[in-house]
This record gives sequence, structure tokens and C-alpha cells, in this order.
Amino acid sequence: MAGFTIAVISHRRRHRLGDVLEQHGARIVSVQGVRAVPQPDPEAMGRATAAVLDGQVDDVVAASAAGVRAWLSAAPEPARLLAVLRSARLLAADARTADALRAAGLHEVMSTAAGSASQLYRYLLTHEPAGRRIAAQLDAPEQAEACRSLRIRGADVVEVPTYVPQPPNDVLGVRRVVELMSRRQLDAVAWLDPVGAEHVLRFATAHGRLPAVVAQLGVHIPAVCFGPLAAATLRGHGMEPALPPMPFDEESAALLATSVLDRVVRATVDGLALEVRGHAAMVDGRLFPIQRGPIDVLRVLAQSPDRVLSSADIRRLVPGLAEVDDHAIEMAVSRLRRAVPGLNLVQTVIKHGYRLAT
Repeated sequence: MAGFTIAVISHRRRHRLGDVLEQHGARIVSVQGVRAVPQPDPEAMGRATAAVLDGQVDDVVAASAAGVRAWLSAAPEPARLLAVLRSARLLAADARTADALRAAGLHEVMSTAAGSASQLYRYLLTHEPAGRRIAAQLDAPEQAEACRSLRIRGADVVEVPTYVPQPPNDVLGVRRVVELMSRRQLDAVAWLDPVGAEHVLRFATAHGRLPAVVAQLGVHIPAVCFGPLAAATLRGHGMEPALPPMPFDEESAALLATSVLDRVVRATVDGLALEVRGHAAMVDGRLFPIQRGPIDVLRVLAQSPDRVLSSADIRRLVPGLAEVDDHAIEMAVSRLRRAVPGLNLVQTVIKHGYRLAT
């Protein structure tokens, strides 16, 4: 995925999905769209606890040690809650969460080697969850997508949120990603939860950028959501995102890779294979980073390799160049040639324009 820039919007300043994409060569813009503050709403947690106590529970998913302690300490009938939990299969996200359960007198606890709640949800989703009643302690908004997937597969899921969502502190990061989306300067955007998506789109609305964002996302910039909840938020604003088969990092990374690679423009230059990517050109397997303006010029030339495009044609076809003069186009072509030394990518046709050097 080298040569592509992908934004990851989540509740973290740096999400694991960004690490997965970066390992495959992508450039990542990490944005905290929402903060998950570990101070649960007592009323919401009380209603959820009452729902848990309303019947037999087959599985309990514990996402964090702090969340487990907050849930148990706030329960109006802690002995009754412990009795219900003791009769269920206890799944802890990591060793610390398992220790928190054991400290409460719950000893039969399973935990994951990966130390991730997503692995617990993957386990449940792949082991016939239909008909099972599951109590899910949530410490992040994106975990609601996994709960939704369990319901789709026939499980009865009671969500116990032990956090409250708050707007992000990093307003500059949100502003930056909104500007990048509206100017078509990203190759894909991953939206991991509905709350973060709503915060970012609300910011875009307040600053008059929502129409430009909607015009780009899903049309020119692939939008990938973790699950149907975040997708519903985008659809409510007129966008059509793609969804992975399961709401996890690996499936989302695979879908993002497919989405950006499907948009690569391919051509042949001087007998060499050319791939025009988001911010780089791949020539015969070698990657050449190229600035946004020059790479956009190369893309439109590669899309019509046998045509001569005038400066007016290029201005019309390249976003952001509509107001520049012929000299700016000439400079973009010059920078493009310098970015790929030793290969004449673009030919100048005197008094007519430019074409790919096929």
C-alpha cells in the first residue's frame, strides 16, 4: 500500500488499524474523532445492569479492568450481579481485566493472548452465537459495532457502557482531516465508530465544509466503516461507505487495500510499467514519492495516454488547479520530471500541451 494516504478516525490518538496499514506501506493520518472517558454514566449503567439481571447470561465480555471495577462498584445489588456473572462464561480482554474479575471472587475466567477485546468478539462471532445471551462491558464506542454483528447473527446482547463519549481535544486534527477530505487529498478514510463520525461531520457542518466532504467521500475517496452503525451515520449525510465482512482491524485493512488499489491508474512509459498512486508513482517496481499537484497531473495524463492535454484540459480535470495559470501547469510538469529522474515521463507538444511519454 505504499504511495497511499489513509485517514483513520477513531476514539484513540493512534489506533491499531493505522499500525496494520502502516506495516503494509501506507501513510497514515490518525484522528481522534471522539474521546472515550472512563467515567460511566450511572443512569445508563444502572439500566444496563437491570437488563443483565433480567435473565440468564451465557457469556460476559469484559473489555477493561477499570470498566469491570466501575460496573461492580456501581451495581445496586452487587451480590445478585456477581451470582449472575458467576454462572456465565467470563471472557476477559487481557490479564489485568481477568485479575479484576478474580479480585471480585470470579475465578473461571478466559482471556486472550492478544490482549484485545476485539479478539473476544471474533471468537464469539465465529462460534455460533445464535440464541446466546451476552453481557458486554464496553469501554470504547467501536465495540458497539461488534455487538451489532452478534445481534445480526442471532445473539441477545446487553451492552454495559462503562465510559461516556466526549468531543475530542485535538480540534486541529479534526480540522486537518476535514480539509484533506474536502480537497481530495486522501486516498481513503476509515470510520471506526458512529460517535466519532458524527463529531467530525458536525465539525465539517459548522465550518461550511460538509458539502465538499460529501462530494468527495464514497465518490472520489473510498470511505470504509467498521460496521453498520458508523455506516448509518455517513448515509444520513448522503454518503455511501463500504463495510468489511466483520468489524475488525484485519478485515477493514483488507477492504481499504482493495479500495485504493482498485483506483490505481496503470500505463506503460518507455516500455516500463507505470502505476500512479495517491502520492507516488511506481515505475517498474520502484516507488517515487511525488507532490500532490504533480501527481494529479500525471494521473490525468496516464488516464488518457494517447491524448495531448492542453493546460486548459489539465486545469479542468485536476481538482485544485482550476484557478491557476499556464505557468503553474508548466511548473507542475517540471517538478514531476524532477521527481522521477532518468525517465522522461511527460512529453511537451509545442503549442498544444502535454502527453504521457508512451
